Amino acid sequence: MGREDYLFAEGDLDAMLRSHQGTIGAKIDAIPRDQFMNAQPEEIVAHIHSAMTVEPLVIYEDRAEMDQRETKIDVSGWRERNPFGDRGPIHVAGVAVSVSIPFTGDSSLWKLRPNQWQSVFPRAKIFGSRGENVGHVQIDMAQPTDEAPERFKARLDEELKTIRFYVQAQQQQIERFNAGLHAQVLAAVVARRDRIKKHEGLRDIMGIPMKRKEGVPAFAPMNIARKLVRPLPPPPKSGYKPEPGITEEDYLHILSVIRHEGRTFETTPKTYAVHDEEQLRDILLAHLNGHYQGDATGEAFRRNGKTDIRIEDDARAAFVAECKIWKGQKELSQAIDQLLGYLTWRDCKAAIIIFNKHNAKFSGIIDSVPGVFEAHPRFKRAGAAEGAGEWQFDMTSREDEGRQVRVHVFAFNLFVA
Repeated sequence: MGREDYLFAEGDLDAMLRSHQGTIGAKIDAIPRDQFMNAQPEEIVAHIHSAMTVEPLVIYEDRAEMDQRETKIDVSGWRERNPFGDRGPIHVAGVAVSVSIPFTGDSSLWKLRPNQWQSVFPRAKIFGSRGENVGHVQIDMAQPTDEAPERFKARLDEELKTIRFYVQAQQQQIERFNAGLHAQVLAAVVARRDRIKKHEGLRDIMGIPMKRKEGVPAFAPMNIARKLVRPLPPPPKSGYKPEPGITEEDYLHILSVIRHEGRTFETTPKTYAVHDEEQLRDILLAHLNGHYQGDATGEAFRRNGKTDIRIEDDARAAFVAECKIWKGQKELSQAIDQLLGYLTWRDCKAAIIIFNKHNAKFSGIIDSVPGVFEAHPRFKRAGAAEGAGEWQFDMTSREDEGRQVRVHVFAFNLFVA
């Protein structure tokens, strides 16, 4: 083996990581503007973070394989076998052994020296590519047939000991880098969004004036904004253009009102189970109007049909919801289509509220809901929800595949035996 077979000896890992970190801004800026503003910040962070995360080397010694073969060995450089220093070559019968050990991780790391290093570098051949992040490291050894076979084991153990030291030193350094990556990417995403907002002059755009009424108690332990402010919603197919929407904070408060009322229904199911879908909706509407100054109406006409609940100003919806009595998975799938059909691209937050009045096994409904959404052609991903009987799903718009709709789902049990 030549000098090129030395591992961890050609470059500096710290310099590589600094250079890698320096590309974060460029990667974010390379995202087309419309696509950048269309995506949620957490989506961009997850996308860049996954691409920037460095995968450290991991070797799997328990899966090692060995190949043994006869060979000829030039011993002219061995003083004990060539005491007079003949120029050689002097070939003797020998045995060659190759030990192949699988690894995962970025194969370019095999050449980079960590901050902790020794005066001795291991020697081996690497088979793999940077793009694959999988391969094997091959340690080649050879000795004359009259040498003790135990020397192979001793040489292999020493080589592996040195390799382990360097791999572990790299892992510690890379783990520190990866741990700080999320915050750095998020800061760069926020910085670009701020630059775009400032450039577009979004502060001058009118918001949806939905003010909280004074003196109304909050049902969840969170601070609620007194008016709905306008974030940047996803763009239409024609490109990004600022339009009204509602903040995540206000969306969470609206959901907390519905959650509180639904759980109230569940505590006295006989009182509410006698109501039909429309009457249950009207009760929710009354409580929403008790919290917000604005129009919360039922059965209001929208685009391709009518929806159960909307909160809006000047014909621009800030929140849209569907109330449904549970009648099976097929009806729920149709309710998803119905809800997405109501939404224009200005709407980005919605809800489906399910009431169970006829099924004794409410747990069966709980088990069914996620599967209905995941099987829907507009399903994108499932998110975290408040607790049992709640789910959150990201769906794609019927009008624009590039736009995301957040749908929060409630299931309340009003069944009375």
